[in-house]
Amino acid sequence: MNPLEDKTYQLTEKDALSIYAKMMHTLDSSEFESFLSEDFSYSSQKVLTDMNSKDEFIEYIRPKLETIKKTKSSVYAELGVCPAYGHTDCLIMAQGDKSNLLGVAYASVDEGKISGLSLCIVPTPDSAIRSGIYPGLNEVDPDLNVKKDQVIITEEEFQPKKKQFLDLGKETYQITDYVHDEVVAFCGAMDPKGKLEHSEDEMYSTERLKLESYNPEDAIPVATFFYEKYSPKKAYFYVAAFTEPHWEANHQEVYSLFAIFWDKEWSHWQKAPEYCCSVISEEPQPPLHKEAANWMLKRMTTKGSGFRYVDYFLKGKLELLI
Repeated sequence: MNPLEDKTYQLTEKDALSIYAKMMHTLDSSEFESFLSEDFSYSSQKVLTDMNSKDEFIEYIRPKLETIKKTKSSVYAELGVCPAYGHTDCLIMAQGDKSNLLGVAYASVDEGKISGLSLCIVPTPDSAIRSGIYPGLNEVDPDLNVKKDQVIITEEEFQPKKKQFLDLGKETYQITDYVHDEVVAFCGAMDPKGKLEHSEDEMYSTERLKLESYNPEDAIPVATFFYEKYSPKKAYFYVAAFTEPHWEANHQEVYSLFAIFWDKEWSHWQKAPEYCCSVISEEPQPPLHKEAANWMLKRMTTKGSGFRYVDYFLKGKLELLI
Protein backbone atom coordinates (compact mmCIF):
# COMPACT_ATOMS: atom_id res chain seq x y z
CA MET A 1 0.00 0.00 0.00
CA ASN A 2 1.20 3.46 -0.83
CA PRO A 3 1.89 5.19 2.53
CA LEU A 4 0.46 8.43 1.12
CA GLU A 5 -2.91 6.69 0.81
CA ASP A 6 -2.90 5.84 4.54
CA LYS A 7 -4.88 8.55 6.36
CA THR A 8 -2.83 8.01 9.53
CA TYR A 9 0.49 8.50 7.73
CA GLN A 10 2.34 11.76 8.45
CA LEU A 11 3.70 13.37 5.30
CA THR A 12 7.46 13.93 5.47
CA GLU A 13 9.67 16.46 3.71
CA LYS A 14 11.16 13.63 1.66
CA ASP A 15 7.63 12.65 0.57
CA ALA A 16 6.95 16.24 -0.46
CA LEU A 17 10.16 16.37 -2.47
CA SER A 18 9.33 13.07 -4.15
CA ILE A 19 5.90 14.38 -5.18
CA TYR A 20 7.46 17.55 -6.56
CA ALA A 21 10.08 15.53 -8.45
CA LYS A 22 7.37 13.32 -9.91
CA MET A 23 5.55 16.44 -11.13
CA MET A 24 8.67 17.76 -12.85
CA HIS A 25 9.31 14.39 -14.51
CA THR A 26 5.75 13.61 -15.62
CA LEU A 27 4.82 17.27 -16.25
CA ASP A 28 1.53 16.61 -14.44
CA SER A 29 0.89 18.90 -11.45
CA SER A 30 -2.40 17.37 -10.23
CA GLU A 31 -0.93 15.22 -7.43
CA PHE A 32 1.42 17.97 -6.19
CA GLU A 33 -1.43 20.49 -6.21
CA SER A 34 -3.60 18.16 -4.07
CA PHE A 35 -0.99 18.24 -1.28
CA LEU A 36 -0.51 22.03 -1.17
CA SER A 37 -1.64 24.11 1.79
CA GLU A 38 -3.71 27.20 1.00
CA ASP A 39 -0.88 29.47 2.18
CA PHE A 40 1.81 27.51 0.30
CA SER A 41 4.94 29.60 -0.29
CA TYR A 42 7.40 29.26 -3.16
CA SER A 43 10.74 31.02 -3.25
CA SER A 44 13.87 31.00 -5.37
CA GLN A 45 17.22 32.60 -4.64
CA LYS A 46 17.33 33.64 -8.30
CA VAL A 47 14.02 35.52 -8.04
CA LEU A 48 13.42 38.58 -5.87
CA THR A 49 9.75 38.04 -4.99
CA ASP A 50 8.14 34.97 -3.40
CA MET A 51 4.77 33.38 -4.10
CA ASN A 52 2.60 33.14 -1.01
CA SER A 53 -0.50 31.16 -1.93
CA LYS A 54 -1.52 27.86 -3.48
CA ASP A 55 -3.50 29.61 -6.22
CA GLU A 56 -0.60 31.89 -7.16
CA PHE A 57 1.75 28.91 -7.48
CA ILE A 58 -0.72 26.87 -9.56
CA GLU A 59 -1.16 29.82 -11.92
CA TYR A 60 2.64 29.86 -12.32
CA ILE A 61 3.46 26.14 -12.53
CA ARG A 62 0.88 24.93 -15.06
CA PRO A 63 2.14 27.09 -17.97
CA LYS A 64 5.73 26.40 -16.89
CA LEU A 65 5.17 22.65 -17.27
CA GLU A 66 3.56 23.23 -20.64
CA THR A 67 6.61 25.22 -21.75
CA ILE A 68 8.94 22.41 -20.66
CA LYS A 69 6.77 19.94 -22.59
CA LYS A 70 6.78 22.05 -25.77
CA THR A 71 10.49 22.88 -25.69
CA LYS A 72 11.47 19.36 -24.59
CA SER A 73 13.92 20.91 -22.13
CA SER A 74 13.72 18.16 -19.53
CA VAL A 75 14.09 18.98 -15.85
CA TYR A 76 15.64 16.36 -13.56
CA ALA A 77 15.01 16.20 -9.82
CA GLU A 78 17.15 13.72 -7.87
CA LEU A 79 16.70 12.86 -4.21
CA GLY A 80 19.68 13.80 -2.09
CA VAL A 81 20.93 15.13 1.23
CA CYS A 82 22.38 18.58 1.84
CA PRO A 83 21.92 20.07 5.33
CA ALA A 84 20.92 23.76 5.21
CA TYR A 85 18.24 26.13 6.48
CA GLY A 86 16.95 23.58 8.97
CA HIS A 87 16.47 20.83 6.34
CA THR A 88 18.41 17.69 5.48
CA ASP A 89 16.63 15.99 2.56
CA CYS A 90 16.72 17.86 -0.73
CA LEU A 91 16.27 17.56 -4.46
CA ILE A 92 19.26 18.12 -6.70
CA MET A 93 17.93 19.96 -9.74
CA ALA A 94 19.31 19.72 -13.27
CA GLN A 95 18.05 20.69 -16.71
CA GLY A 96 18.71 19.35 -20.18
CA ASP A 97 21.14 16.76 -18.86
CA LYS A 98 21.43 15.08 -15.47
CA SER A 99 24.98 16.35 -15.10
CA ASN A 100 23.93 20.00 -15.68
CA LEU A 101 23.28 20.74 -12.01
CA LEU A 102 21.49 24.03 -11.30
CA GLY A 103 20.57 24.05 -7.62
CA VAL A 104 18.90 22.28 -4.72
CA ALA A 105 15.31 22.33 -3.51
CA TYR A 106 13.96 22.05 0.03
CA ALA A 107 10.36 21.36 1.10
CA SER A 108 8.45 22.27 4.23
CA VAL A 109 5.50 20.28 5.59
CA ASP A 110 2.83 21.37 8.06
CA GLU A 111 -0.20 19.39 9.26
CA GLY A 112 -0.01 16.88 6.44
CA LYS A 113 0.28 19.47 3.70
CA ILE A 114 3.20 20.86 1.70
CA SER A 115 3.56 24.38 3.08
CA GLY A 116 6.64 25.57 1.22
CA LEU A 117 9.23 24.91 -1.45
CA SER A 118 12.55 26.75 -1.79
CA LEU A 119 14.92 26.57 -4.76
CA CYS A 120 18.47 27.47 -3.77
CA ILE A 121 21.81 28.08 -5.45
CA VAL A 122 23.50 28.20 -2.04
CA PRO A 123 24.43 25.61 -0.91
CA THR A 124 25.65 24.45 -4.30
CA PRO A 125 24.27 21.22 -5.77
CA ASP A 126 27.73 19.67 -6.04
CA SER A 127 27.98 19.84 -2.24
CA ALA A 128 25.02 17.46 -1.83
CA ILE A 129 25.20 13.70 -1.46
CA ARG A 130 23.41 12.15 -4.42
CA SER A 131 21.16 9.07 -4.51
CA GLY A 132 20.69 8.47 -8.23
CA ILE A 133 16.94 8.21 -7.50
CA TYR A 134 14.57 10.23 -9.72
CA PRO A 135 10.95 9.82 -8.50
CA GLY A 136 8.51 9.54 -11.35
CA LEU A 137 11.07 8.39 -13.90
CA ASN A 138 10.92 4.84 -12.57
CA GLU A 139 14.64 4.53 -12.85
CA VAL A 140 17.81 4.64 -10.82
CA ASP A 141 20.81 6.11 -12.59
CA PRO A 142 24.10 4.32 -11.73
CA ASP A 143 26.08 6.26 -14.31
CA LEU A 144 26.00 9.77 -12.91
CA ASN A 145 28.87 12.04 -13.86
CA VAL A 146 30.27 12.10 -10.31
CA LYS A 147 32.64 9.98 -8.27
CA LYS A 148 31.27 6.51 -7.65
CA ASP A 149 31.54 6.81 -3.88
CA GLN A 150 29.18 9.82 -3.99
CA VAL A 151 26.36 7.82 -5.60
CA ILE A 152 24.18 5.46 -3.58
CA ILE A 153 22.08 3.18 -5.74
CA THR A 154 19.72 1.53 -3.24
CA GLU A 155 17.73 2.86 -0.28
CA GLU A 156 19.60 0.44 2.00
CA GLU A 157 22.93 1.95 0.93
CA PHE A 158 21.54 5.46 0.99
CA GLN A 159 20.53 5.57 4.67
CA PRO A 160 23.95 4.85 6.28
CA LYS A 161 25.62 7.23 3.82
CA LYS A 162 23.02 9.84 4.73
CA LYS A 163 23.76 9.48 8.44
CA GLN A 164 27.50 9.72 7.82
CA PHE A 165 27.02 12.82 5.70
CA LEU A 166 24.79 14.48 8.29
CA ASP A 167 27.27 13.80 11.08
CA LEU A 168 30.04 15.40 9.03
CA GLY A 169 27.98 18.19 7.52
CA LYS A 170 26.03 19.63 10.43
CA GLU A 171 25.78 23.39 10.26
CA THR A 172 27.64 24.78 13.25
CA TYR A 173 27.22 28.42 12.32
CA GLN A 174 24.44 30.97 12.32
CA ILE A 175 24.06 33.99 10.02
CA THR A 176 22.41 36.92 11.73
CA ASP A 177 22.29 40.72 11.82
CA TYR A 178 25.50 42.42 12.86
CA VAL A 179 25.28 44.32 16.14
CA HIS A 180 26.63 47.48 14.44
CA ASP A 181 25.50 49.11 11.19
CA GLU A 182 26.74 48.58 7.64
CA VAL A 183 29.17 51.51 7.85
CA VAL A 184 31.07 49.98 10.76
CA ALA A 185 31.17 46.60 9.01
CA PHE A 186 32.35 48.25 5.79
CA CYS A 187 35.19 50.08 7.55
CA GLY A 188 36.23 46.90 9.32
CA ALA A 189 36.30 44.93 6.09
CA MET A 190 38.17 47.65 4.18
CA ASP A 191 40.85 47.79 6.84
CA PRO A 192 40.75 45.08 9.53
CA LYS A 193 43.38 47.01 11.51
CA GLY A 194 40.74 49.55 12.41
CA LYS A 195 41.31 52.60 10.20
CA LEU A 196 37.93 54.30 9.78
CA GLU A 197 38.93 56.91 7.22
CA HIS A 198 39.79 56.31 3.58
CA SER A 199 41.29 58.50 0.90
CA GLU A 200 39.11 59.79 -1.90
CA ASP A 201 41.05 57.61 -4.35
CA GLU A 202 39.66 54.55 -2.58
CA MET A 203 36.07 55.81 -2.61
CA TYR A 204 35.59 57.88 -5.80
CA SER A 205 36.94 57.58 -9.32
CA THR A 206 35.99 57.98 -12.98
CA GLU A 207 37.34 54.42 -13.45
CA ARG A 208 35.45 51.54 -11.88
CA LEU A 209 38.37 49.11 -12.04
CA LYS A 210 40.52 51.57 -10.15
CA LEU A 211 38.05 51.53 -7.27
CA GLU A 212 37.88 47.75 -7.50
CA SER A 213 41.66 47.56 -7.15
CA TYR A 214 41.30 49.00 -3.64
CA ASN A 215 38.94 46.20 -2.56
CA PRO A 216 40.16 43.92 0.27
CA GLU A 217 42.08 40.84 -0.85
CA ASP A 218 39.27 38.49 0.18
CA ALA A 219 36.50 40.47 -1.58
CA ILE A 220 34.50 38.57 -4.18
CA PRO A 221 31.97 39.91 -6.74
CA VAL A 222 28.49 38.59 -5.96
CA ALA A 223 25.95 40.50 -8.10
CA THR A 224 25.25 43.30 -10.55
CA PHE A 225 22.19 45.54 -10.72
CA PHE A 226 20.82 47.71 -13.49
CA TYR A 227 17.93 50.14 -13.45
CA GLU A 228 18.28 52.78 -16.15
CA LYS A 229 16.16 55.37 -14.36
CA TYR A 230 18.53 55.19 -11.42
CA SER A 231 21.81 55.08 -13.35
CA PRO A 232 22.92 54.52 -16.97
CA LYS A 233 25.52 51.97 -15.79
CA LYS A 234 25.43 48.73 -13.85
CA ALA A 235 26.15 48.71 -10.14
CA TYR A 236 28.55 46.02 -8.89
CA PHE A 237 28.21 44.31 -5.50
CA TYR A 238 31.01 42.66 -3.50
CA VAL A 239 31.39 40.89 -0.17
CA ALA A 240 34.40 41.07 2.16
CA ALA A 241 34.92 39.92 5.74
CA PHE A 242 36.88 40.60 8.90
CA THR A 243 37.13 38.89 12.28
CA GLU A 244 35.29 40.42 15.21
CA PRO A 245 37.60 39.95 18.21
CA HIS A 246 35.20 40.98 21.00
CA TRP A 247 32.28 38.59 21.00
CA GLU A 248 30.85 36.09 23.50
CA ALA A 249 30.80 33.27 20.95
CA ASN A 250 34.10 31.57 20.29
CA HIS A 251 34.18 32.65 16.66
CA GLN A 252 32.63 35.47 14.68
CA GLU A 253 33.13 36.77 11.18
CA VAL A 254 31.55 39.99 10.01
CA TYR A 255 30.63 40.27 6.34
CA SER A 256 30.16 43.53 4.49
CA LEU A 257 28.12 43.83 1.29
CA PHE A 258 29.21 46.93 -0.59
CA ALA A 259 28.67 48.40 -4.03
CA ILE A 260 30.57 50.29 -6.69
CA PHE A 261 28.04 52.33 -8.65
CA TRP A 262 27.94 55.23 -11.09
CA ASP A 263 26.71 58.48 -9.57
CA LYS A 264 25.21 60.30 -12.55
CA GLU A 265 24.86 63.56 -10.63
CA TRP A 266 28.63 63.75 -9.96
CA SER A 267 29.72 61.74 -13.02
CA HIS A 268 31.97 59.33 -11.17
CA TRP A 269 32.05 55.84 -9.70
CA GLN A 270 31.50 55.60 -5.96
CA LYS A 271 32.04 52.85 -3.39
CA ALA A 272 29.55 52.56 -0.53
CA PRO A 273 28.37 50.06 2.12
CA GLU A 274 24.96 48.46 1.61
CA TYR A 275 24.39 45.66 4.12
CA CYS A 276 26.17 43.55 6.73
CA CYS A 277 25.81 40.39 8.78
CA SER A 278 27.57 38.24 11.35
CA VAL A 279 28.46 34.56 11.14
CA ILE A 280 28.72 33.12 14.65
CA SER A 281 29.88 29.58 15.31
CA GLU A 282 31.11 27.24 18.00
CA GLU A 283 34.17 26.25 16.01
CA PRO A 284 36.29 27.73 13.20
CA GLN A 285 34.59 27.84 9.81
CA PRO A 286 35.93 28.10 6.26
CA PRO A 287 35.19 31.41 4.48
CA LEU A 288 31.42 31.73 4.01
CA HIS A 289 31.36 34.69 1.63
CA LYS A 290 28.81 33.10 -0.73
CA GLU A 291 26.45 32.03 2.04
CA ALA A 292 26.67 35.47 3.69
CA ALA A 293 26.22 37.21 0.33
CA ASN A 294 23.08 35.26 -0.43
CA TRP A 295 21.64 36.06 3.00
CA MET A 296 22.38 39.80 2.63
CA LEU A 297 21.19 40.09 -0.97
CA LYS A 298 17.91 38.46 -0.01
CA ARG A 299 17.49 40.91 2.87
CA MET A 300 18.53 43.90 0.78
CA THR A 301 16.11 43.18 -2.04
CA THR A 302 13.16 42.55 0.28
CA LYS A 303 13.81 45.11 3.02
CA GLY A 304 15.78 47.82 1.20
CA SER A 305 19.24 49.14 2.02
CA GLY A 306 21.50 52.13 1.75
CA PHE A 307 21.66 51.49 -1.98
CA ARG A 308 18.00 52.02 -2.78
CA TYR A 309 14.46 51.14 -1.76
CA VAL A 310 12.93 47.76 -2.52
CA ASP A 311 10.94 49.26 -5.41
CA TYR A 312 14.18 49.83 -7.33
CA PHE A 313 15.02 46.14 -7.15
CA LEU A 314 11.54 45.19 -8.30
CA LYS A 315 11.85 47.46 -11.34
CA GLY A 316 15.49 46.80 -12.19
CA LYS A 317 17.46 43.65 -12.97
CA LEU A 318 19.62 41.96 -10.34
CA GLU A 319 22.04 39.35 -11.69
CA LEU A 320 23.68 36.93 -9.25
CA LEU A 321 27.30 36.02 -9.91
CA ILE A 322 27.56 33.27 -7.25
